[in-house]
Amino acid sequence: MASYLRTEEIKTSLRVLVNQYIEECRDCDKIPQDFIDLLRHNFLAKFVFYNKNDKTIEIGINKGSSPEGYPNIKVFSFPVNKAVEWLDESFKSETNDLEFYGKLLNRNEIISSSELVLI
Repeated sequence: MASYLRTEEIKTSLRVLVNQYIEECRDCDKIPQDFIDLLRHNFLAKFVFYNKNDKTIEIGINKGSSPEGYPNIKVFSFPVNKAVEWLDESFKSETNDLEFYGKLLNRNEIISSSELVLI
């Protein structure tokens, strides 16, 4: 069965999913792989790390490379409980991005469908 979703519905469903990820981070003291995939996708991050001591998520973004070829990685850190706000700020609405979000939602059974159709 197909699910038909608008961009705003995908965004709302992602908020629910991110709240589940936040709970998992707090309960298990580690970040779920799907959450890592989402953060890497939205921020084009080179790495994502959950600092269980500070309860923060750290992401490393390549800001260019030096002449020697080493990457210039800038690390951003934000409290895990602010992840939904960061999602809202980094949400992308291009077709490829929406397809990625749809697959992520379908994989996590937020939307149980064999096919997701964007409208």
